[in-house]
Amino acid sequence: MEQETREQYTVNGYLFGDAEDVTLANQELSIIQYMDKKMEHYSGEAILNVYQATLEKKLFRTPIGYNYLKRLQKRMITLGVPRDKIMPIPLYQIYNNHYKTEEKPARRQEKRKPDQGTKKLHYSILGNVILFMLVLALFIIALTGNNANILNYRNAIINEYSEWEEELTERENIVREKERELGISSY
Repeated sequence: MEQETREQYTVNGYLFGDAEDVTLANQELSIIQYMDKKMEHYSGEAILNVYQATLEKKLFRTPIGYNYLKRLQKRMITLGVPRDKIMPIPLYQIYNNHYKTEEKPARRQEKRKPDQGTKKLHYSILGNVILFMLVLALFIIALTGNNANILNYRNAIINEYSEWEEELTERENIVREKERELGISSY
């Protein structure tokens, strides 16, 4: 690696592999400086709370951040925080990379019961068939029922008006007959 590039990729004594890692390390370094200023006079329990929140949020991912977390652990111990209260620093990397020329083993597939997926499919199909039959039954009831609904309201209203019209003509005819018998003339 060229000397100039080496200097660009070095942060706080660590040589990083690419520019993104350098940017991340510099961000962590500024967070560390800010936290150090704020926690200068904190008690052991207060530092423990900050430490735990930092771990939960996965704030640090580079060796610079891990180194700072290790310093916080030592500081908490000197301030009297019991070791069993201090969570270990989780490392989210695999360090067992052997550079071998052989192929990587295939990923293990989850072992499932062979009929687990087909059972779900059968239940889904059965449920869909039942729902289709229910919807079909509702349409049949709506079309053949006597009550007016969105499907047959026009026919129901026409039938009702035609019944009224028949009734009215029958009554008119009865009234005209009575008028003739009584000798009353209308109009």
